[in-house]
Order: sequence, then structure tokens, then C-alpha cells
Amino acid sequence: MTAMTMSETTQNRHLVTQSGFTLIELLIVVAIIGILAAISTLSYQTQIRKTHIMIVYKEINHFRLPYQTLIAEGAGVIGFSPSGLNIPAQTKYCQFSVTAPAVSGVTTDAVKCTIQNLPYIEGQSISLDRAANGSWKCRASEGIPTAYLPRTCQ
Repeated sequence: MTAMTMSETTQNRHLVTQSGFTLIELLIVVAIIGILAAISTLSYQTQIRKTHIMIVYKEINHFRLPYQTLIAEGAGVIGFSPSGLNIPAQTKYCQFSVTAPAVSGVTTDAVKCTIQNLPYIEGQSISLDRAANGSWKCRASEGIPTAYLPRTCQ
């Protein structure tokens, strides 16, 4: 074995003791992970809210066919209610109301869902308006952000 000089020993000791990441590098990684988590949480919340609105929209669309059937059968004003349409008056997210068809023109709020159990849009509504020609139009109250609505309601 050869004898090591003092400077070689110090240099070797320095190489052996330096390993791992510096504190700054670790802090940068933690900050990046935090930013990504914040972005993904906001995106997740938006998707959950869109899903809730889509559930409401699908629930209110179940009224279209029974409503049309009552019109075809010549039902009176009494038939135009959730029970007359053989659909529950409320679900987890909706309190339903039904308006009898207008003699001519558009029946505004032919079927209306007043939203419940969704704190960010509690009390807002989504409605289906029926035209005299039988076409339907979805309409949402202004308190519901357009970004959450299905395309047919925007």
C-alpha cells in the first residue's frame, strides 16, 4: 500500500461525506408538488360540480316524455304535477314543479327543478321550457355558473 498524503485523505473524506439532496432542492420539490396538488384539487372540484349539474339535468329530462304523453291524452291541469307525471316530487338534488301547457306559445318552466343539497348553488333552478310545436329548451337561473352547465343549457 502506498502512503496517502494529507491532501488526498481530506479530499477522499470530502467525497465520502457529500451525498443526498440539499435543503433547497427538497424545498423546490415540495413547492412543485404543492402547486400541482392545488391545481388538481380545483380541477377535481369543477368536475364534481359539473357532474352534480348533469345529474340534475338528467333528472329533469325524465319529465319530457310523461309531459308529452299527458298533452297527447288531453289531460287537464290536475295531471300536470310530479305525481300526475308519475315521477317523485323531489330527489336528492331537486324539488320539482310542473306547469300546465300554455294554450299557445312557450310554456315557461314547464318542468322546473329547484336545486337542493348542493350548497354552492342551493335554491337555483334549471327549467325546461316547452314551445307550442313540442320542442324543448333548457334554461338555468343566473346563479349557476355557465361552466358547470351542459351545452344544451348554456
